[in-house]
Amino acid sequence: MDSIPRQTKHVALWIAIAAVLSTCIIVAIIAIPTAFKQLTHTRSFRLASDSMQPTLYSGDVITVDTGYYSEHSVSDGDIVVFRHGGVVLAKRVTAVGGETIEGKDGKIIRNGVVLVEPYLKSTDDALDPSEANFSTRKIPKGQIFVTGDWRARSLDSRYPDYAPVHLSDVIGKVIYIYGSSHPGQVGRKF
Repeated sequence: MDSIPRQTKHVALWIAIAAVLSTCIIVAIIAIPTAFKQLTHTRSFRLASDSMQPTLYSGDVITVDTGYYSEHSVSDGDIVVFRHGGVVLAKRVTAVGGETIEGKDGKIIRNGVVLVEPYLKSTDDALDPSEANFSTRKIPKGQIFVTGDWRARSLDSRYPDYAPVHLSDVIGKVIYIYGSSHPGQVGRKF
């Protein structure tokens, strides 16, 4: 009679081991592709411009998810990295295809509504009238309008040479700051 309880204990132990191993295998099947995708769809860039201050500083090392827009649409407010004339730039998306955008008295108006932009660099730098004012434009499908957070120091879609940005030139979405010499920047997520 002693052998039945011992066999029952062994069977129960093997069932428990099998359950734990099965759970580990299922977790690995789910986690490994996700981790691999995250590792293979990220690139780092070092910024060489102050145009995105105070959000991003010159010298900051940013991590960009290059696969993000294969599963998501570009949205207003995203910070994107894109190619322009052989240079890689980082800017904030201010309007997407189908939206209208206008600059008036230093404010940006999207679809008739003045944007509230708490992320802008607040300085005494006076904006040139060409930076502060531009006529209403409808952004074509497949393109985006981008601006820097430090408008007085940003060459962006307000200027004909930079407007608009084709989605095919977008490298990816900025997801966090990997390195910085500015306090509080490292680890910031977007």
